[in-house]
Amino acid sequence: MELMSSENFQTCYNSNCTHTDRTICDNCMYKYVHNNWNIGYDIYCPECSIPLSHMTIKLILFNYADTSLYERYTKFELDRVLEQNPEFVWCAHGCGSGQLNEGATMNNTIQCVNCHKLTCFTHKCPWHDGMTCDEYDMPRTNGEVHASQRWINVHTKECPKCHSHIEKNEGCDHMTCFKCKHEFCWECLASYSGIKRHGAYSHNRQCKHYPTTDTRNFFKRIIDLF
Repeated sequence: MELMSSENFQTCYNSNCTHTDRTICDNCMYKYVHNNWNIGYDIYCPECSIPLSHMTIKLILFNYADTSLYERYTKFELDRVLEQNPEFVWCAHGCGSGQLNEGATMNNTIQCVNCHKLTCFTHKCPWHDGMTCDEYDMPRTNGEVHASQRWINVHTKECPKCHSHIEKNEGCDHMTCFKCKHEFCWECLASYSGIKRHGAYSHNRQCKHYPTTDTRNFFKRIIDLF
């Protein structure tokens, strides 16, 4: 509710916005993007709720010379696009690497290009050595009880706070426990209270959302993927 000079409202950030006049200054727009860039799938205009485009985010960040955050935002968007590719899989051993698996389920045994450990493409878990995917899905000792427990181990994770089992069907890695409402990262289980206060560096260092510091390695990874 501070009074600001008109020069703090002159930039037109998003041509798709429906509001006619800006009431949020440049500095507050920058802080808004800075605090929300990696929380959900889209960043919405705080005045008219229209999704902000990639170029709009870039303009806001470059207006404050924050090229470092822009690189992290670009990587976050790339990871999001890759996850929507049916042939893409993250390493199930937590090294933070991912790769395309040409043919998808025609080749279920994926060797990570980074740590060289094996991931099951179908179950998105460490490779079940000695069993095919069909055998892995079949009930064994104790019949349905064993199959249910195996399904829970593969498809759910425990809430770090109340230890309830949570299933992730779709969407981003920002999880909210249905029981205790604790917010955490699906990949590394880091609390979002710290992530909201201090940014993506609060993720575990092995988490795919932890910011990279070497831009050259980032672009090398893109080249390797394709």
